[in-house]
Amino acid sequence: MKKFSLDHRLLENFNWPMLLCSLLLCAGGLANLYSVSSAVEFSGEWSWFTRQFLYLIPALAGLGAVLLLDYQYLRKLAWPFYALNLLCLVAVFFFGTKINGATRWLDVILFRFQPAEIIKVALVVILAAHLTKRKADLLGFRDLCLPLTLIAAPFWLIHKQPDLGTALHLAATCLPMFLVFRFRAQVVMVAAVLAAVILAFVSFMQFSGSWHLLLEKGLVKPHQADRVKVYLNPAEHREAGGWQVGQSENAVGSGQLTGRGFMEGPQHRNGFLPEAETDFAFAALAEEWGFIGSAAVLAVFTLLLTSGLSVAQFSKDRFGSLIALGLTSMLFWQVVINVGMVTGIFPVVGIPLPFISYGGTSLVTTFLSVGLIINIGMRRYLFQERPIRSNPEVWNRQEEILALSRSSIRTLSPDTPLNPEMHPPHRLPHLRPWAKYLRKSKTRGPLHWQDYNQFAD
Repeated sequence: MKKFSLDHRLLENFNWPMLLCSLLLCAGGLANLYSVSSAVEFSGEWSWFTRQFLYLIPALAGLGAVLLLDYQYLRKLAWPFYALNLLCLVAVFFFGTKINGATRWLDVILFRFQPAEIIKVALVVILAAHLTKRKADLLGFRDLCLPLTLIAAPFWLIHKQPDLGTALHLAATCLPMFLVFRFRAQVVMVAAVLAAVILAFVSFMQFSGSWHLLLEKGLVKPHQADRVKVYLNPAEHREAGGWQVGQSENAVGSGQLTGRGFMEGPQHRNGFLPEAETDFAFAALAEEWGFIGSAAVLAVFTLLLTSGLSVAQFSKDRFGSLIALGLTSMLFWQVVINVGMVTGIFPVVGIPLPFISYGGTSLVTTFLSVGLIINIGMRRYLFQERPIRSNPEVWNRQEEILALSRSSIRTLSPDTPLNPEMHPPHRLPHLRPWAKYLRKSKTRGPLHWQDYNQFAD
């Protein structure tokens, strides 16, 4: 197996919409950061815009490196990658840098990074590698022990930083990877009971207001309880953080249909909008570009996510499909939680908006995730030097011959490409670039595998 490969045939299935959406969102995020940075005085330091622009260099370099790496090799790297990131989470408690009351960052020589962001990708990869070892699609308690342990370890470490929002996002990222399997009846019953208990407990806490019980047990931090109180009744708890939500909603609403204009947003330029560069970056964007600009950004996010789901759907092996699904889920929940937080739908949590919010670790991790999804789409088929002569049984199957006879190949043009979706699931592209251009045999009628021998060499 080649660890790194660059082949012209990989461009056949390159996901250009996903790459273009990523670059477009990144450009919009840089423009938004430029507007936010212009209203802040940076004494002897680089602005958020300048630093984010510099972070873009390793992000794009990582994207290019990931595209060259055969993702199948990640099976061997899954455990070392996960263990290394877990050690980084542990190191945060001893050598971490404290910012805004939370210890979440590690300083390494010239840069600072947040291990909680990178562990999301590592967790998706190791879960995909573990779940693909199973031959059956039915999962029981024994099958879930190791995957749940792999999730629980970083969840607990991130929660202790404290960063409950990122910990919950980590768990939500992995959920779709399990939903593609079937579960035994005992697992479904226990999950239903636990869900009912949690719902009843949350309802009791909401109506009784007995937050002191959770605070005494150390299950939640005071600021986390305040955020829930603000979410339930922001007008009565402005001193506990309701002011943030109010200013965010004012910024979004003041944008109206077309927005105040680039670098003309009074809420963030006058310092009323808190964390306009990170958590509430979407509020600053909505203030300047209005409903039309916000809808355009969300539309690009939708295209990006649907492209990721398409890769997960058409991937020919479960390992690649699960990775694409998990990474798309990670991006999906980031968008939903951040936009919901800014508009008051969800409580305030520290979840950045991909490509838009300031943060070097988030930007690099997001581009690596997008590159890995594109990588899986590029290598959806295996490559062999002589695919037809090596796999004649593929073309001897009656259903494959019938599928080819119903394909979109026409006799009108000799260079009409064979529709990749009509190929067998284990279709193997040819070595020569012109081998994908085929036409029906005029002497034998429907295509037969022997007709392809002339293209095999």
